[in-house]
Amino acid sequence: MSMVIRNNMGISNSYQNNANKAGGYKNVREYSNYLMGKYCCLRPGNNVAVSVTSGLLRKAMSDEKTGQWLERELSKSPDYIKEAQQSASARGSRLISCSIEFGEEYTTMSVCTVTDTPGTDEDIDKWLEKVKENKEKQKKAEKKAAEEKLTEQRMEEYTFKGKDIKSVMDSFIVKMSSLSTTISSISGFDMKA
Repeated sequence: MSMVIRNNMGISNSYQNNANKAGGYKNVREYSNYLMGKYCCLRPGNNVAVSVTSGLLRKAMSDEKTGQWLERELSKSPDYIKEAQQSASARGSRLISCSIEFGEEYTTMSVCTVTDTPGTDEDIDKWLEKVKENKEKQKKAEKKAAEEKLTEQRMEEYTFKGKDIKSVMDSFIVKMSSLSTTISSISGFDMKA
């Protein structure tokens, strides 16, 4: 038994809105490019697709709550497809195509094609693996960026003057003790006579 129903709409780039919205995106194209960069599930594969209607994109650009909902659902989309595949497989069937479309008013349309042949679809398996790999790469890149931001060092230069080394060191100690609340560690200093 095989049933095929298809409706594969990609993210529409045709709507232009030049007003700056809450998210800072000038138009739907810019916003959809952001989403496609962040959520690789929006890149369709053979037999699998996740899409967002242009109406929802417009709404998500201007409404923070809608934008949060959309991003949360996009992050879960690969899981939904994997669950559909596992469900079909548990019943002795095979998911051979699946598409999810997110639309206005928080609607979600899913279309799945299932056959009575057991197993999993190789193309869907490859797509799920690619999405997983991209997600891991993105997490590593975000972690690396956060680490680099933390390791950035602030370089400050102070000049201490005195009539002898004791007065210079006393000035240094006073200055360092006043900075100890704002500086977590000092790696070293140079002293010139």
